[in-house]
Amino acid sequence: MNNFLASLRRWSETSSPKQKRTAALLVFGLLSTLALFAMNGASTQADDPPGSTPLYFVSVFAKLIGVLLLIVVCSILFRRWFQPGFGGKSTRRMRLLETVRLSPKQALHLVSIGDRQLLIGATDQNISLISPVEAGSNAAETETSAPQPDLDFGSLLQTFRSQPPAGSSK
Repeated sequence: MNNFLASLRRWSETSSPKQKRTAALLVFGLLSTLALFAMNGASTQADDPPGSTPLYFVSVFAKLIGVLLLIVVCSILFRRWFQPGFGGKSTRRMRLLETVRLSPKQALHLVSIGDRQLLIGATDQNISLISPVEAGSNAAETETSAPQPDLDFGSLLQTFRSQPPAGSSK
């Protein structure tokens, strides 16, 4: 018994509030079910619903499942109706166009905001704007050389920062 109480105490210290609520509801449901089964002996034949056969209880259970499914479907439909941009009208102005992974923790992202496109470098600790990209530039050019494995993200950012943006003259 002491082992059970110790493991229960450890669980209560390490579990999240959501897990505690779920466990409390489960215990309440089990205790309520046991109480209802214990009070079942007080029922008389006259109090039972007409035709209380096992098939009657199966039909009641099926109707209960139907009502619950109807509630879930209605909530999904109402959520979609009240979301912004319903009906194919998108109100979002920012989109991620392309992502190139340089390493598991480093990536280049091409982001479109309105009519502007930006090249962004991202690591686990930092996000920085590399340069604006012209919307009319040809992005279909293919790379002919193999990527250099010793090239790190910092030097790549320095290379992009040192080059002036296309179309500007200094």
